[in-house]
Amino acid sequence: MLFKRKPKEEASHEGRSPPGRGNLSAVDEAYAALRDDLGLYHLWYLDMRLREELARAARADGVFSLAAWRPRLLPGEPFPDEVVAQAAQLITQSLRSYDIIARIDEHRFAAVLLDAGYEAASTVAFRLKGDLQVRVPSIGKWQAGVASFGRDGVDGEALIQAALRRLDEDARG
Repeated sequence: MLFKRKPKEEASHEGRSPPGRGNLSAVDEAYAALRDDLGLYHLWYLDMRLREELARAARADGVFSLAAWRPRLLPGEPFPDEVVAQAAQLITQSLRSYDIIARIDEHRFAAVLLDAGYEAASTVAFRLKGDLQVRVPSIGKWQAGVASFGRDGVDGEALIQAALRRLDEDARG
């Protein structure tokens, strides 16, 4: 996996069928298995799609970006489940239906923004950061970071590290 950590929910549900989804069609069940209880894609799926986009972009001179968001919290400060759910809902509603959105860990979210270069992805990420700040009540301010294929690297690890590094830069800026 490119992402080194699994969210607790994903690790605990891996290999089991999702709860309360017994009456779904086979297609709906397959789709539901890709998503967690917040409606976000599982981290393994984000990882898989990031690899696919890397290969596609390298093959066809394509472009895509990886955006990340997190609240700025003090060490040990809790991130309440209801705030996580509100943030997940807002991120999902704000991005395009074909962008791949997942929760990286307890308080970080990431999305593969398909066919979006750095400028477009930065506009989206920082607009969404402002929306999160205003519409999702949280203790600290929200941060955003963006990395784009080609500009910040041509492999998954480089893109992930660049996006997370920019999260830290946003905290200082």
